[in-house]
Amino acid sequence: MTMQFEFEGIDELITELDKIENATDELKDKALIEGGEILLESMKQEVYRNGLHRRTGEGQESLTRTDPSNSELFVGTQGGKRASGFYLYMHEFGFWNVRAGRFIAPRPFASIAYNNSVNRIMDAYVDVFRKGMGM
Repeated sequence: MTMQFEFEGIDELITELDKIENATDELKDKALIEGGEILLESMKQEVYRNGLHRRTGEGQESLTRTDPSNSELFVGTQGGKRASGFYLYMHEFGFWNVRAGRFIAPRPFASIAYNNSVNRIMDAYVDVFRKGMGM
C-alpha cells in the first residue's frame, strides 16, 4: 500500500513566495518613507501647539527625515548642540535650568505627534505593501 500525493498549484505558490521575498526590502523602504513623511508632517504641525512659541520658525524647519538604512528611518532634528532646533530635545523631555535652579517640565510634541498619527502610518504601510504585492 503506497500513498500518493498530488499537489496542484505548488509551482505558482513557490513563484509567489519568491516574488514576495525579493520585493520585501524595496517595499519596506517605500513603506518607511511613506510613514516617515506622515510623521514628519504631523511633527511640523505639532511643534508649536504645546507651549512652545514661534519666534524664528527654526524648530519647525529643523525637523527632517532620513533615508531608510537597515530597515530603519529617523524623523526629528539632526542632533548636536550646534544644530538648529537642538532645544526641541530639551522641551520634549524636560531639562534642568541652572539659572533658575529648578527642573523645567517637558512640553512634548514629537511623542504626541507620533501617537496621533500612528494609525495613519500603519494604513500607509498597509497600502504600500498591498500595492507592491498586487493585492
